[in-house]
Amino acid sequence: MLNRRFLRIKAFQALYSFSREEGGDASIFKKRMLSGLDKTYELYLFLLAFGPEFKNFLAQELETEKAKYIPSEQQIERFQMLIGNKAIAIIENNLPFAEALKKNKVAWSDHTDLLRQIWNELKGHDLIQNYYKAENHTINEDKNLLAGILEYVSADSELFEAFVEERYSNWEDDQVLVLTTLQKTLQMLKESSTRVLPDKHKDEEEDLKFVKNLFDLCVQNDKELMELIAAKTKNWDQDRIALVDLILMKMAICEVLYFPYVPLKVSINEYLELAKLYSTPNSHGFINGVLDKVQIDLRSNNRIQKLGRGLVD
Repeated sequence: MLNRRFLRIKAFQALYSFSREEGGDASIFKKRMLSGLDKTYELYLFLLAFGPEFKNFLAQELETEKAKYIPSEQQIERFQMLIGNKAIAIIENNLPFAEALKKNKVAWSDHTDLLRQIWNELKGHDLIQNYYKAENHTINEDKNLLAGILEYVSADSELFEAFVEERYSNWEDDQVLVLTTLQKTLQMLKESSTRVLPDKHKDEEEDLKFVKNLFDLCVQNDKELMELIAAKTKNWDQDRIALVDLILMKMAICEVLYFPYVPLKVSINEYLELAKLYSTPNSHGFINGVLDKVQIDLRSNNRIQKLGRGLVD
């Protein structure tokens, strides 16, 4: 789940915050960065748990409807239809998911009022109304319903967004990654699924080593990295180069110099992509031009030493 691009983003965010705090302690920002990786996974688990939690709320609403003096048969059938969602059942009954919630201390405490307000927002929505029209639902229809509900509450429910932001300060930064991963998780569900959760890391030891080294080496070699950039931006007022652009260029050059197993093109392309996300429209071309000049000089001085998969051009 936490791929290399995301690790680069986390390192960038930490370096940006550190650079803005004069005299700051780098170790504190590094610690926050590593803690942020755990928070991202916790946020993913928390949102995935919304489905089972919402189902439990609807089950309570069903019992309330049944207890009425004149219950609505149509409403009972509709509650039963929603409660019987196969995708939610797969998640709810998955033991590794339950264990991950416990291990990461992720829990939905009693938020009945919130769920009721969300239900009031949702029940007239086309997503729900169209679902009612079919008597028997396939697993794909159930997955699409849950995916649609999660998309709605995450993008259109101010109430839900405020609720999540209060508990997870990383919501704004990590929203895109977490929601993309959630959608992939739901689409991969099968009725015979025993595997629901993606691995937190492809290789945890290597990933943590990568992000720690990236942060540390950028901090330790800041002067050299700045000099390499300054040499290729002599016609620019250094104070007018955006801090975001400087940090992205420093990180790219750091990888080129100190990460022998990462191909040069991969490093440069990754930071050009991050520039699209975090900087101005013109920054992509500016950063690309500077990095190209820097890497040409580094090559001519035989300073780029790549090994293994880093040799791929």
